Amino acid sequence: MRLLIPATLAALSLPVQAQFWSELANPKVEVTLIHPPGLGLKVERLAFAPSRDLNSRELADALTADLVQSRQVEVVDRAHLDAVLKEQELGASGYVEPATIAKLGKLLGPSVLVIVNVNRSDLSRTQAAKEERSTDYKTKKEIVRLKRTATTSLDFSATVQVVDLSTGRVFGAQRLEDAPSLSNSSYDGFPAHPRDSDVRRLAFETAKVKVLRMLLAWSEVRKLTFFDDEVFGMGRAHERLKARDTRGALDLALDGLDQSRRDRGQKPKYYPRAEYNVGIIRFIQGQYEEALPHLRVALDLQPDASIFQTALRECQEAIQLQEALRQAERRGEPAARPEPGPQARPEPAEPAKAGPEARLQKLQDLYKKGLLDKREYEAKKAEILKEL
Repeated sequence: MRLLIPATLAALSLPVQAQFWSELANPKVEVTLIHPPGLGLKVERLAFAPSRDLNSRELADALTADLVQSRQVEVVDRAHLDAVLKEQELGASGYVEPATIAKLGKLLGPSVLVIVNVNRSDLSRTQAAKEERSTDYKTKKEIVRLKRTATTSLDFSATVQVVDLSTGRVFGAQRLEDAPSLSNSSYDGFPAHPRDSDVRRLAFETAKVKVLRMLLAWSEVRKLTFFDDEVFGMGRAHERLKARDTRGALDLALDGLDQSRRDRGQKPKYYPRAEYNVGIIRFIQGQYEEALPHLRVALDLQPDASIFQTALRECQEAIQLQEALRQAERRGEPAARPEPGPQARPEPAEPAKAGPEARLQKLQDLYKKGLLDKREYEAKKAEILKEL
C-alpha cells in the first residue's frame, strides 16, 4: 500500500510535467494588447494650466513633450495659452476658477485643461555602514569588511486634474505618490551621494507614465507559446513569424490545420496545437475575434493545457480592452445635434421577430465565431427546433 500512493501521485503529475516541458521547449511570440485611456474617453485637444511653481512646470513640460511626440493629441501651445490668459486678465497663478474655465472654453474651443500641481518634493540624504563577512578560499581565514552606503531619497507627491473646458466638469483626477531612492556603496570610506536630479528624474518618469495612461491609449506586449513541431507545418509557420511574415505564417498554419483534419494518424497532442497556432497568429495580427474560436477549440480538445488556458484568457482580455477603446472613442466624439422640425419624428416600428430558420442560422454563426460555448449552443438550438 505504501508503494501505491507515490505511484499514483507520479501518474497524476505527468500532465503537469508535460505542460512544463512544453512551455520550456517551444518558442515564445509577442502579442500586443491595446489599453484605452484611463479617463475612459479619447482626448483630441488639451492645454496645460499655468504652473504655480518650478516643480509643477517641469512636470507639465515633460508631459507636453511626450504628448506632442505621441501625435495622438493636439497640445495648445503654452505661449498661446499665456497670451489668452493675459489678454483676458484671467491670471496665471496655477489656480483656475470656474469663471476662468468657462472663458477658456469659449476662447480655445473643444479642449480639456490639464492642471498639474507638485505638492511635495522633499530630498533627504542618509549614510549607513554594515559589516560583511566572507572566507578567503586560499587561507580559509574569515574576512571582515565594512560596506558604507550613501543614499539619496525623495518624498514626492503631485495631483493631476483633467477638466472639460466646455462644461467645467472634472473628467478625472489622480494623486501621484512616489518615494524613489538611489544609493552608492564603497568599502573605502563613505562614497558621494547620488545626484538629486537623478532621483527626481525617477519620480517624474513614474508620474509621467501614470498621467499619459490617463490621457492616451497605451499598448502592452505579452509573450505566449507557439508550437514549432515539424508536424502539420508548424515549424515552417514559426520560421515565417521570425521573419515577420505573419501573412505567410497564417497561410502555412491554415494549411497545416486542414491537413490535421484529414490526417488522423499523428499523436493526439498535435491536433490541438495546429488549431492553437492559427489562433495565436490571428492574435498577433490583432484579429482577436477571429482568434478566439481556434483557441477555444484547442482548449476543448485538451482542457487541462495551461498554455491554451492562458492564451484564451489573454485573448478574451484583448477583446474587452478593444471594446473599451471603442467606447472611449465614441465618448470623445461630439454629440450630434438634433435636426430642427416642428414635429417630433415618429418612433420606429419594432422589427418583426425572425423566423426559426433565420434564428437557427444566426445561432450557428455565433457558435462558429466562438461567441457561444457548446452547452449554450445545444440548449438554444433545442429551443428553436421545437418551433419547427
